[in-house]
Amino acid sequence: MKERIYCFDFDGTIADTLSVIFLEADHLLLESGEKKISDDLLRKIREEGLEKALRGTDIPPYKLFFLYHKVKKRIKKNILKAEIRDGMRESLESLKKEGTTLGVLTSNSKENVKEFLKEKNLDIFDFIKTSSFFGKRKELRKLKRKEGIFIYIGDETSDVKAGKRAGVKTVAVPWGLSSREALLRSRPDILIEKPADLLNLPF
Repeated sequence: MKERIYCFDFDGTIADTLSVIFLEADHLLLESGEKKISDDLLRKIREEGLEKALRGTDIPPYKLFFLYHKVKKRIKKNILKAEIRDGMRESLESLKKEGTTLGVLTSNSKENVKEFLKEKNLDIFDFIKTSSFFGKRKELRKLKRKEGIFIYIGDETSDVKAGKRAGVKTVAVPWGLSSREALLRSRPDILIEKPADLLNLPF
């Protein structure tokens, strides 16, 4: 039987950390003299993807670069306030019992992810890898095994695009950042409705 490797995005997919991330981003934007994230920008992020939406803002690229790295450092103090997505714990534990290899590939810090999983009693992953926001494709190519079925699961259009460019199966989940319509436009192999659907993927 072929090994099955399920590799998950973290923020928005496993953990409901998006409110924490945007709160810290707002604080940092205000501190640097910029306006906080508007409802209109948030809508664009959900509909167009983070990369494309941010290109249309008045925030200089260098500020976005530093904002990205500062947010990762500052959310550490609040990340434990976030919760696991409803139904995700049960699905992950079932997959583990079936012998599925579980992993995480995220642009969050490895320290944040490990601390969250340990605190939530969900420290069951075989590997945790980090990458830059734009570096997931490269990391997925490294993680993909010659033998076995490798699947990347994420809540953003960028996750789907990275998985497709890396040549791995992609599963989109609509309970995170990107809208259902945006995810479908990115053409994942499948879009699932709830975490329990992970137990019955068609590949």
